[in-house]
Amino acid sequence: MKKIFLLIVSILISNISLAQVIQARVLDIEPTNLKKMKAAVAAKTKLYNSKEGSTRFSTFEILSGPNSNSLWRVQHGNEIGNFDSSVSKKELDYWWKMTGELHTPLANRFWSLNKDATYIPEGYKRLNHRRVLIYKLVPGKEKDFWRYRTRLVKALKEGGWKNRVGVMSCMSGCNGNWVMVRYHHKDLASMQEENSKMFPKVVEKYEELYGKGSYEDDSNNVQLSVSENISHYQKLLPELSSP
Repeated sequence: MKKIFLLIVSILISNISLAQVIQARVLDIEPTNLKKMKAAVAAKTKLYNSKEGSTRFSTFEILSGPNSNSLWRVQHGNEIGNFDSSVSKKELDYWWKMTGELHTPLANRFWSLNKDATYIPEGYKRLNHRRVLIYKLVPGKEKDFWRYRTRLVKALKEGGWKNRVGVMSCMSGCNGNWVMVRYHHKDLASMQEENSKMFPKVVEKYEELYGKGSYEDDSNNVQLSVSENISHYQKLLPELSSP
């Protein structure tokens, strides 16, 4: 179960909306070291990753699941080649000097943005709360999964959904075909209100676009297209992340 969770947390997408590829790992931290670790990551990010043209990172705190209160550190790139030489030896040496005794790095994986399944509303502004859904797709059932995800993008737009929904596919480091869907919200209260009041409007638009009963049919097919379905919450830590 722990291995599965490490997989899911290593897919969380960046706060920088233009990133096409991410490299991510869990930073496993003892509770007594969390405060020191946060301070060390903030100092390193300010020194090496806050200026224009520097390598971009985001840091999230995991809020639920077996790795709660650990951190998830994400490096951003526009393409996979950006990771060949994006971090200097000097920067790496500083990182290990400041944080090496405070954490254990786990689960290093690469993920790529699926543009057709990602929804970014006009005027989108960065929000700090994430609801993350992780799926392992059943071989031969991928079309059913992606039919729903791509159709939902149009329904979200027509229904006036205000927040980003990011979707990424695992490029390397995963055992099977894994997909991460990440919903952005302001906080837990906003998430509850939006899901209860706004999402029903999205469902109505879905059925207007694709026919009566289409949402239920497609949702049922999605359930049959995945062998594992895992979820958790996380929170972006701006002071530990690139601007």
